[in-house]
Amino acid sequence: MFVLPVARIRVSFYSLAVLAVAGVATGAPFWSIAASLFLCVAIPLAVAFHSPEHLRALFVPSRAAEPAALTRKDIRHAQIH
Repeated sequence: MFVLPVARIRVSFYSLAVLAVAGVATGAPFWSIAASLFLCVAIPLAVAFHSPEHLRALFVPSRAAEPAALTRKDIRHAQIH
């Protein structure tokens, strides 16, 4: 099963939220605002349905999610088993 990274879903979620706010501010048609708001509700529900622990990651990005790359010194001094 193909699963999108949470970071990519977060970008879509925030983009749709900004579009909904911009639509309200500019007086966009009701259907476009309603569609954006519907997707803003549907995305977290879909994430929670798939994996409840990813729901927090959707709203609160973790800067320490990915480990730092190894330096040459770390690689040189790594023990070989």
